[in-house]
Amino acid sequence: MEIKLASHEHSMDHHYFHDTDDKWCDKCSKKISGAAYACLSCELWLHESCAKALQHLPREITHPLHSQHRLVLDWSGTTRDFTCDICLKISTGTNYGCCRCDFELDLVCAFASFDHQAMKMKQRSNAAMDRQIIQHYCHAHPMVLNNYNNVGEHGYNCSWCDKPLTGIFYGCKGCGFFLHQFCLNKVTRRAIVAESAISTLIFTVQNSFPPLNMSATTIVSLILVSASGIRFSNIISNASLAMSFVPAETSTPLSMDGKALELNGMEQSEMTLVRPFIHEHPLKFCEEMRELEQQYCNGCRLELSGPGYICEGCPHFFRGYRLHESCAKLPNQIQHPLHPTHHLNLYARSPYMLDYIICDGCDDFSLGFIYLCEKCDFKLDLKCATRTRTTTPSGSSRSKESERETELFHFSHKHKLIFCNFNDPRYQRRCNFCRLQIFGPTYNCITCAWILHESCLKLPQETRVPIHSQHVSILSYMRYGRCHACGLKLLPAGYNYGCKDCHLNFHIACAGSLSGAMKRESHVHHLHYFGTEFHRFFAMYTDLIDLYAGLSCSHCGGVCSVGSFYRCLECDINFHLECVPLPQIVKSKSHVHPLTLKDSFIEDDSGEYYCDACEEPRHPGDHVYFCEECKGIFVAHIECALSKEEKVDVYMVPRERKTRMRKPRLTWRA
Repeated sequence: MEIKLASHEHSMDHHYFHDTDDKWCDKCSKKISGAAYACLSCELWLHESCAKALQHLPREITHPLHSQHRLVLDWSGTTRDFTCDICLKISTGTNYGCCRCDFELDLVCAFASFDHQAMKMKQRSNAAMDRQIIQHYCHAHPMVLNNYNNVGEHGYNCSWCDKPLTGIFYGCKGCGFFLHQFCLNKVTRRAIVAESAISTLIFTVQNSFPPLNMSATTIVSLILVSASGIRFSNIISNASLAMSFVPAETSTPLSMDGKALELNGMEQSEMTLVRPFIHEHPLKFCEEMRELEQQYCNGCRLELSGPGYICEGCPHFFRGYRLHESCAKLPNQIQHPLHPTHHLNLYARSPYMLDYIICDGCDDFSLGFIYLCEKCDFKLDLKCATRTRTTTPSGSSRSKESERETELFHFSHKHKLIFCNFNDPRYQRRCNFCRLQIFGPTYNCITCAWILHESCLKLPQETRVPIHSQHVSILSYMRYGRCHACGLKLLPAGYNYGCKDCHLNFHIACAGSLSGAMKRESHVHHLHYFGTEFHRFFAMYTDLIDLYAGLSCSHCGGVCSVGSFYRCLECDINFHLECVPLPQIVKSKSHVHPLTLKDSFIEDDSGEYYCDACEEPRHPGDHVYFCEECKGIFVAHIECALSKEEKVDVYMVPRERKTRMRKPRLTWRA
């Protein structure tokens, strides 16, 4: 007996599990004991009742109140509270959410009639709708309108009056900061001195001579107590929060004339810029930014050059805070041709739960300043927002972009993955498959930060590794064991290919780089080439897994794992290319002219490279035999050229043998 979920691509077979089976339901996160359904290929387990509850729920829906993006079913959210954007109630469990923004619906609102939903939306006043997201002066992040309905095991209290939340309230879920709607105006505005005055006073006191022994928190407390006498310690716990106040008359940044010298919410002296909307501390003017240790602007994330502003209040071990002069004086509001219907408002930080966004103009990942339309959830990074003219991409790049899927489901992850370009020089992330550094085209899950290289996303779930083609190897998560090809440990936090019949495992880099074997007279067995992909993998391996790992050459004794080399799997030994040795110039039946060995060859920018002998793909960074007379018209794999070898003109010179040193023995002195 089996069941087919509308939200899963495979049918699920019926099973019966015992307590000792250690299976957990992917919906309710509880242990399975009894009847259940399972998809063994995806390692998905569901209670029988949970599977039947999900059976007819579609994987994706299009909702009229959020027509710009499709909503995806999320049935693994029992441990996370969410706020329905129609009824404004806090709920938990199965819901439909947008994979590009924070829009979420409970099941009742997701499938209710449009007239019923429109009535619910109409019940709210226009003022409430306009203030569904506000920037209150007592909190640094945007606060979202909610309707409290406690369905979890714990409740929440108002951060001002410390009483339980009831009815309509505003909150920042990321910080756990909540205010009753009727407490918004109780946070007295008389206690909030002008933000620039607070920041300027703190900067003046802390930089006075002789120095005053007063902390920033003490200064702010004195200002607030003297202003109204109302205790404000429930809200203000540090100076950075106190200095991050913005005007409360509007939920979005104020509009302004870009040509004006004086900006709203900004005070400027000759050497100091105070603009709490962008940064909580005063910024000091610097004539030349190239001399600073930090080489990137916090606003545009580009290299620092020319005049700018630095923050002397932020710790240097957190890389400080630096801005180009132009980034520090950006207008609060712009009108952009990519979104002409509404204004875009400046945000110094992402208003969402995550600290980054994906630009809707270029699909680039962005940690810096953004311009956002709150109504349409349209967002641009500074590169696209400040671009004066639009550039037309070339024909090849335009065709690649049109063929690329920007949203997709993948067998390795339960959420939808979004395409983006990771080009930020300061952002350190590793691919969940190969564990190599993320840079360039990738697919990312905004819900849980699962991330894959575009090349890793295209890896087949099942494949036949060339050196073990008799069985199918499956790509899965494995923590223990060794790679049958290179002999190194498997990645403890990555994916590997494994044959369940023979229990042979392979790193992704090894399984993909092992091409046809080569037979030479210098060794009795076939030799396999380990090239560029393994070199990149080994650099990561020594950083994360084993600092002292190394593969030595059987001929000269030197380390060969830092570059391309050949390996005999039967003997578990390795050779430098010149220690095999390989011909430097060879005459092959596969081509009319002599062929010369090159360490790499890229003939064009197409991104697709093939061997002209076997017509199979080749890696552009690997060694090849190249015809110099044809000027790159003929390029071949090493094994393809040497398999039809006629005459060797010149051999590579083998490396000199090294004197092998024995490890010193530890002796104890009496």
